[in-house]
Amino acid sequence: MTMSTPTPRYGLTLVLVLGATLGLACQSTPTDSPSASSPDAPPKTASSSPAPEAARLAPNFTVETLNAGKFDLSAHRGKVVVVNFWATWCPPCVAEMPGFDNTYRRLKGDGLEIIGLSVDQEGPKVVKEFLAKRQISYPIGMADLSMAARFGIGNSIPYTVFIDRRGNIRDTVTGGINEGIFERKVKKLLQEPA
Repeated sequence: MTMSTPTPRYGLTLVLVLGATLGLACQSTPTDSPSASSPDAPPKTASSSPAPEAARLAPNFTVETLNAGKFDLSAHRGKVVVVNFWATWCPPCVAEMPGFDNTYRRLKGDGLEIIGLSVDQEGPKVVKEFLAKRQISYPIGMADLSMAARFGIGNSIPYTVFIDRRGNIRDTVTGGINEGIFERKVKKLLQEPA
C-alpha cells in the first residue's frame, strides 16, 4: 500500500492499534486475489449473521451526509434500510459499492434506503475526493466511533446492517457482498409488511 504523505511511525502504529481495537480494520485480502489488485474485482466472500428470533431495534442516528443532506434513521421507518460501514482504502468496500448503487437505483421506489458510513480516519475531505471520482447515488456520511460501536462492528469492514421496515436489525454481513446476494437480501425484506 502506498501513501501519498509520510506518516510518523507512532501515528501509523496508533491508527493500526485503534483500528484493530475498535474493529475498523479492512477485511484482510490475500495479495494474490483479484480484489487486492483491482477495486473493480468482485468482493471476497462475506460472513452473514442473521438476527435471532427477537430482532434488535437498530440504534437511531442522525448524520449530515456528504452528498444528500441530513439522514435521520428514524425518518426512514417503514422502509428497508441498509447501513454500510466502509472506508476508501478498503478494497472489498470499494468493490461492493457499484452493486449497492445499482440495487439502490432499481429498488429505491419500492422502499429501499442505503446509507454508507465512512470510517476513514482522514475525515470527510478524503471521502469527498473519492466520491468525486465515482457515481454513487445513495447517501454517504461519516461514522464516529460511538456510532460504529452501537452497531456492533466486529473486527473488519465492510460491515453491512440490514434493517427491516419496523426498524429491527435483521441481518449483518462482515466482508464484501456481491450484487446478487445483496439484492436477494434486500428483496426478501422488501416483501415483508411494514
